[in-house]
Amino acid sequence: MSHSTSVAPIQILIPPSINHLAVSLTDYLRAHPSYGSVAVGACIFTPSNDEVPRPDSPRLLLVQRAATERGFPNLWEVPGGGAEGTDPTILHSVAREVFEETGLKLTRFVCAVGDGCQFITGGSCKWNKLTFEIEVQQNHSTDASHDGPLPVTLDPTEHQAYKWVTEEDLSQWGPGKIVTEEQRQIMLLAFQQHKERAVRNT
Repeated sequence: MSHSTSVAPIQILIPPSINHLAVSLTDYLRAHPSYGSVAVGACIFTPSNDEVPRPDSPRLLLVQRAATERGFPNLWEVPGGGAEGTDPTILHSVAREVFEETGLKLTRFVCAVGDGCQFITGGSCKWNKLTFEIEVQQNHSTDASHDGPLPVTLDPTEHQAYKWVTEEDLSQWGPGKIVTEEQRQIMLLAFQQHKERAVRNT
């Protein structure tokens, strides 16, 4: 995890449905003693006012883990990482991780995606991964080197590439491309929630 960058001050909107997660890592773990730590993930879709792709065909930002990563090298995931004790709250952890891994600044939490995904590392440490759909500052890219509607800047020590994928892309990817099948299902759930909300808002 690189700590050479920091998130510039920005107003972040938080819906009431996730207010209970505006707590420190220490307080969260105290309230959930079965977990040893917390990871966070961020589902970032193409902005709704972007002309390509169409609003009925959103794309999700995925990042490919570096070949030198000890765990899951070369596999794809949403931006995210471990919450840290120095983060004021778990929600701050999301903003920090997104900025460190993509250079994008979180402006709004849309909703939680699922109820959490559990995994074990080191043989004994049980993690709970909390995933959120978020929106980011829409500084549209005019740089031809950027592939997509937003200017993503990767930390090469963690990720080697990024891609904006459709739900169809994700459904067609076989085993061995996403870090875990559980994470692929979370991504598909994010697409479902995103589309259902778009229908309600039309």
